Amino acid sequence: MTSFLVVTAIGTDRPGMVNEITKLVTQTNCNIVDSRLAVFGHEFTLILMLSGEWNAIARFETDLSVRSPQLDLITIMKRTSEHKLVTYEGQVSIKLDGLDAPGCIGQFTEYLATQHIDLCSFRTKAKSGYQRIEMLINLTEDTDYQALQTDFDKLASDLSLTIRYEHLEQH
Repeated sequence: MTSFLVVTAIGTDRPGMVNEITKLVTQTNCNIVDSRLAVFGHEFTLILMLSGEWNAIARFETDLSVRSPQLDLITIMKRTSEHKLVTYEGQVSIKLDGLDAPGCIGQFTEYLATQHIDLCSFRTKAKSGYQRIEMLINLTEDTDYQALQTDFDKLASDLSLTIRYEHLEQH
């Protein structure tokens, strides 16, 4: 039976770090199902979802625990199950730009949470008083897209942010 593991690794960004982790994945007979990499300041964060037989996942957990201090990594691992695909009506990419203001991101994410709208990707970047927020949301048949757009337009206007929408179809 296939087992699944989510791994987060944080460490100083330097060439070869991702290769060290992916070599360990291969050596333990695991497979990378999904991954994300981001660099914040001088630190990188790598998030992986691995699959493999139970003993392969256990070996990866043990081997990474031993290698993490040698690589100067902080790692967190959690067993999980395979993600069940949900059929969505579509997705909407929302991009906001403007002056950075404390709490504005929280207003958008709070709206999505209270409306039970699935936020599937989120990225923010603030520099020199300017910010960009990018969100990707999944639409279901219960999502009132017109209401969402009206409410987001008002919220963006109140916060002096420009907003752009791109409706993406599901494949």
